[in-house]
Amino acid sequence: MTLGGSSGSSSGPASWTGPGGAALRVRGVVDVPVDDLVPVGDGTRRSVAEDLRYVYGEDQPTDWLQSGPGRDYPTMIRAARAALGDRGLLDDVRLVVLVVTTPDLQHERLLGGFVADLFDDRPYTFCVTEQGLAGPFTALRLAHEELAHGGPTGTGLGGDAMVLVLEQCTLPPTATRVPARDRVVALVVGHGGAGRPVEALSVARAPRGPRPDAAESPRDGAPASAGESAPAPGARRVVLGVDMDPGDVPDLDGVVLRADPGAAATGVWEVLAACDDVSDAPVALHERCLELGYRCSLVLGPRPVEASPDVDDLSREAVLA
Repeated sequence: MTLGGSSGSSSGPASWTGPGGAALRVRGVVDVPVDDLVPVGDGTRRSVAEDLRYVYGEDQPTDWLQSGPGRDYPTMIRAARAALGDRGLLDDVRLVVLVVTTPDLQHERLLGGFVADLFDDRPYTFCVTEQGLAGPFTALRLAHEELAHGGPTGTGLGGDAMVLVLEQCTLPPTATRVPARDRVVALVVGHGGAGRPVEALSVARAPRGPRPDAAESPRDGAPASAGESAPAPGARRVVLGVDMDPGDVPDLDGVVLRADPGAAATGVWEVLAACDDVSDAPVALHERCLELGYRCSLVLGPRPVEASPDVDDLSREAVLA
């Protein structure tokens, strides 16, 4: 799956433009604070424990339900909605795409119906699961397709899409990768208007393999190469996932940043949210999912600067007034 004119792709730039040739743009990215959110109650934890023992047997361990922070996805989605609303990014949202990397702690509410009730205008709702680190990239492609060509008439929903990347860490012990804490990153995308233009987006199959030692990875959001502590504002940012080999990235020109090894699928998107303030810098994200065998990339241009009227125009308007 590719968007844009990436190497080896038969699709050109027209594949990621909407009606009228407007480019898909990332209007905003928010790393939503969740540490102060209220956890689920003891009743929910007891209910989950009872269901697990009913399905898997009475010897099924459930002590992990009490050791984690215990936040559920509905609570985290509410927080994301509030954070985006405060930034004025929800005015024209017609589609919500949820990306779920880990199971929800609560099991009594379906997230699709919950989202439909949470928004007054009831946007279309989809959920991407079972794609590991590739999930958010697939969600962006789905958002593009639905906004440009979806809807009941097949002519596109128009407006914007909200993509929520969700993960929670109150989970049973497992050998697979799990997040170190609860996280949610929210993106709003749409065709035309303000925002970083999507220049290329790809999700491709790649060989599976063992994960490298996490201790060898640079820390959360830090430059991957030493000596780069104060990057120039307009310098290109290259964000690498924890398992991404720099040797597999075709262009490392710019400031190289690493995702937090304690994240599941939100890692590169948290770094993108931090880069959102550097509006004049292009950003490239590269992710590798070793467990499922995916290699993903997203290339974004700088956010266009809105032209302001010059002094002569303002003087002319004042005279005419």
